[in-house]
Amino acid sequence: MALPNIFNDYTINLFQDKDRDWLAYLVEMPNVSAFADSPQAALAELEIAWQGVRESYRKHGDPIPIIEKVYAKS
Repeated sequence: MALPNIFNDYTINLFQDKDRDWLAYLVEMPNVSAFADSPQAALAELEIAWQGVRESYRKHGDPIPIIEKVYAKS
């Protein structure tokens, strides 16, 4: 599933835990996370959380960290 770039190129981890809740978080910022009853709802909650984090960065005058993707050649 292709996601729009609403997460500023951060890597998203999405999985179902042992209690069957869906968890989503930004790999590079694991404290930005959300959970819900479905994968779509977890991603929607993660988007809300990420919007809050970005707003906090702006409010404090801090730049939002930019993720540089590094790919290994095989």
